[in-house]
Amino acid sequence: MPNAHAPETPFWWPLDLSSREEEALGRFRRRMRETPVPLDAGLCAAFAEQLAELMSRHVAGIVERDSLPHLSHVLNGWGDARFRGRRVTERFENFIHRDAGARPFVLQCNPEGEFHPWQSFAYAVMAGVDPEESFPPGVTLRELMRNSRLLDTSEGRELGHLLFALAYVEPDAGSPPFSLRGECRDVRGLMKLAVEAHHSGSFEVCRKFHLTEGLCAMAALSEGFAEYRRDAQGFLEGQLDMLLLLGLILEEARGLTERGETAEDGSLIRELRETLVLGDYIENHCYYAGHIIELAAFAESLGYRVAPEHRAAMAFVANELNRSLPPYLADACFGECFLHLGHYRRAITLLPVLERLRAERGALTRADLARYTVDFDAYAPDAELISAAARQAYPRVPGVFEVATFEGGARAEFLSVVASYRSTSPPPHFEPRGAGEHFRRIGPPGWPRSVHYEFVDYGGPVGAELHLESDDVRPLAERVRPLVGRVAARLPGPRIEWEPKWSQGRGRLRVVFDASAAPEQVAAGMRALIEETFPELDAAARGVCCGTAAQSPAAE
Repeated sequence: MPNAHAPETPFWWPLDLSSREEEALGRFRRRMRETPVPLDAGLCAAFAEQLAELMSRHVAGIVERDSLPHLSHVLNGWGDARFRGRRVTERFENFIHRDAGARPFVLQCNPEGEFHPWQSFAYAVMAGVDPEESFPPGVTLRELMRNSRLLDTSEGRELGHLLFALAYVEPDAGSPPFSLRGECRDVRGLMKLAVEAHHSGSFEVCRKFHLTEGLCAMAALSEGFAEYRRDAQGFLEGQLDMLLLLGLILEEARGLTERGETAEDGSLIRELRETLVLGDYIENHCYYAGHIIELAAFAESLGYRVAPEHRAAMAFVANELNRSLPPYLADACFGECFLHLGHYRRAITLLPVLERLRAERGALTRADLARYTVDFDAYAPDAELISAAARQAYPRVPGVFEVATFEGGARAEFLSVVASYRSTSPPPHFEPRGAGEHFRRIGPPGWPRSVHYEFVDYGGPVGAELHLESDDVRPLAERVRPLVGRVAARLPGPRIEWEPKWSQGRGRLRVVFDASAAPEQVAAGMRALIEETFPELDAAARGVCCGTAAQSPAAE
C-alpha cells in the first residue's frame, strides 16, 4: 500500500521519507524535469569496454566455480560471450538434466540449477539469444523453458525472471502450467502472485526490480494479460522514482568529492543511503542503477511511459557513475562484485540503443540486444585496465564511497592436492570442477550432478569422497555401500568409511587422509577411489532420472 510520504506516486511507493528527504527529492525531480540531461554515450561505450577488459582477467575463475547463477550473470553483463572457444550458453550443458521422458530441463530453486526461477532463461533473452538455436547439442532455450516448470517455491517475489522470459518466448496466456511446491498454477495464477508480492512481499529478491520487469513484459506482450498494464505502469513509476533518490545520492557524492569533504553522520547522503539500504559501497550503487535502468529500458521499449525526469535521471546516474567508478575498480574484488558490475554494464549498453530507438521510433530487436556481447578470447592479457587519466579525472575522497573487501580463499595445502591430481592427467570429464574454498567436484559424464566424486578440505585432513546429494540418487547407496571393502583393500592407510546418515540419509563414501599426507598421496587416493567404484556405478548412475515428477505438468 502507498504510504503518507509517497512523492507524486499515487499507485505504489515502498519507502518512508523524512521531510528533509522529500524536499531534496522534490528539488532534484524539478531539475531533472526542467533541464534535460544529455547522455554521454561515448563515456558509456568506453566504460563498458573497460568492464569487458576487466572481466577478461577474471572470467576463467568465475566459469570454474561451476555455478549456473554465476554463468547467468556473465551472460547478463557480457552477453553470450565467447571464452576458450565456447559461448556462455554452451556451458549450460553441465546443468541440464533429463526426466523420465528424456526431456531436458534445468532444476529450479536448487543448488544444482537455478537459484531464482528461470534466471538464466531471462538473461539469455536479455542477451539476444535465439530461443530456437541449439546451444548444448540438440537443446534449445524454448525447449528448456517448456520443460523446467517444477518450481521449489511458492513465493510471488521470485517470479520476475520467469515472467520476463515467458513473455518474450511464450507469451500465450494458455502456456502450460507450473508446479509451485506441489500446487499447479497457470500463468494467470503467476501474474496474480506477482502483483500481490509487489504490494506486500519483501524486497529480498533484487529489490523487486525483476518482478516489475516481468510483470511489465507479460502485460505488454501477451494479449491475455492486458488488464495488468495499469498495475505494471504503476509499479514501474515507483521504481523509477527510486532512481531519482539514487541520482540525488550521486549528486551529493559529487559535491563532497569536489569539496574534498567526507560523508558525515547526519548528512543528507547518509540518510538517503540508509533509506535505500545502500551503505557506502560503490558496488551497491552500481547494482541499484544497473537494475533500474535495465528495467526502464525494457519497459520503455515495450511502450510504457517513462517520464521526462526519469529519462534525465537515467542519463544523470550513468554519467555520474561512469566518471566516478574507474578510480575504485583497481581495488574492487571483481570476482565477488562482477554481478553488480554486470547489471550495470547491461544498463549502460542499453541506454544508447534506447536513445536511438526514441529518435527513430523503432523497436528493440534481438540484434540490438546481442550487440554488447564480448569475445573474451580477443583480449590481450596485459592491457592497461584503469588509465592514469581516468584515476585523476574523478579522484577518490575518503568517506564518500568505499569498496567492499572479502577475506578467505582455499588453503594452499588443499590447492596443492588439487594441482597434484590434475598433474596425473585424469580423463576428460574427470577434471576437478568449481572454485570453492574447501571442495572440488568431479562429475563423470552422464551422471546426475547430485552424485559425484569430491575433494573436501577439513582444515588439515583432506577427503577423497563419493557423494549422494539428492533423493533421486538415494537408491545408488545400495550399490555404493558394498564397495567400501574394495576401496579399503586398495588404500590401506587412510580412514575409509560409509556414512549412511549424511545428506539427510542419502550417504557418502569417505577416504580421509590426515594432515601429514603428501598431496600426491591424496591425489592418488582419488584416482584409486574412482577406479574401484566407477565401473560398478556408471550404468546405474546414468540411468537415474533426476526429477522423477515431470518438469512440465502438461507433459504428463
